[in-house]
Amino acid sequence: MLALALASTLPLALTACRRDEAVTLRITSWQSPEENAIDAVEFRSFEAAHAGVRIVNDPVSNNAEYREKVLTSIGAGSPPDVFLLDGIDVAAFAARDVVLDLQPFAERVGVQLGLFFPQVVEPFRVQGKLLAFPKGFSPMVYYYNRELFTRAGLAPPKNGWTQDEFLAAVRALTRDTNGDGVVDQWGTTLDRRLYAWQAWIWGAGADVLTPDGRHASGAIDQAAAESTLTFLTDLPRRGYAPPPSASGGALGFEQRLFYSGRLGLLTSGHWMIPRLRRYLEQGRVQLGVVSVPRTPGHQVKTPLFASGWAVPYNTPHRKRAVELAAWMVRADAQRRRAASGLEIPTLLSAAYENAAKDATGLEMEFLWQVPYGGVPWGARVAQYREIEKAMMDLIDRIVVDRVRVQDAVREAAAVVDGVLGR
Repeated sequence: MLALALASTLPLALTACRRDEAVTLRITSWQSPEENAIDAVEFRSFEAAHAGVRIVNDPVSNNAEYREKVLTSIGAGSPPDVFLLDGIDVAAFAARDVVLDLQPFAERVGVQLGLFFPQVVEPFRVQGKLLAFPKGFSPMVYYYNRELFTRAGLAPPKNGWTQDEFLAAVRALTRDTNGDGVVDQWGTTLDRRLYAWQAWIWGAGADVLTPDGRHASGAIDQAAAESTLTFLTDLPRRGYAPPPSASGGALGFEQRLFYSGRLGLLTSGHWMIPRLRRYLEQGRVQLGVVSVPRTPGHQVKTPLFASGWAVPYNTPHRKRAVELAAWMVRADAQRRRAASGLEIPTLLSAAYENAAKDATGLEMEFLWQVPYGGVPWGARVAQYREIEKAMMDLIDRIVVDRVRVQDAVREAAAVVDGVLGR
């Protein structure tokens, strides 16, 4: 803790500036208004500690357009001075060589990387360069409704549970509660998005791409991956998850089922906590957090989705921009964001301090997952966004079009191989 306190104050000591250094720094992200309001506190404190510096926050509300807007602005020579880099976009930015290597500056601006979770620093390292200072992260987990488990006569699930234990739970949790012959409480849902089911594939000892990241053939079409996809896509077919027309027909359908006590298990990340807090505080739901199930003989593994503050190579204010990026990940900033429930701090001490204050116990369950975390493919493969779409289409081909799993997987593998071969 003493080392952390020193790290928190060091940037201030190192970045004192002269009154004549009038600088306007522009920072951008895809964050929500609530997140921007939290970060505004950091902007104002940075300005107070750096005379003559003014920070202008220029967020991009459309997440789908964010990456291209940042890349375009850098290419046009009018970049933001600091921008939020998503872990799944690291490879795309690295491929264009447009991000400043922050490694040489880390110590002098007070970022002691040894105090961070190594698993969330790793996604931002590319060929020896550090492309961002990581600010927060989340593993993928299953949230579960404790009350529904109790009603079904089930013990709460434990971290490290298996596919078979998961299946037994969702079978018992799926019910017709009013006796009209129609299921109105489901065990779980099937989320089409790759980030939601990638941990299942990893937990089966398989992957979506080959180790070198150059092919999907030889990975997603192997037996362990195919059997896991069969298991997952069978959930709605067997009635343990809402039918695809329902779950895909309305935004937030699965979350509404969960909040209303009609869904036993929902896969997501830490980003759900701020919304769930209202239900916890009102006593409307009793929650637990547990790992994504694994196949017997294999260990739990989950992608760790992190974001960090990066600096374009052509910012006109390199020194101040690096200092601001460092300021945004210092202990005080991370504690403030952690208090809001938005994410897990990347500083170990801040994360465990936050977990120790959490009466629900959820934060400690999230931290249990960290040693089993892996680097998402987006940090290693520049075409990840296209791969992500192909994998969503794969689920639709199986569940909606009722194509055989083996055939749909081979189709998707061919599409992804074509993307990676360009």
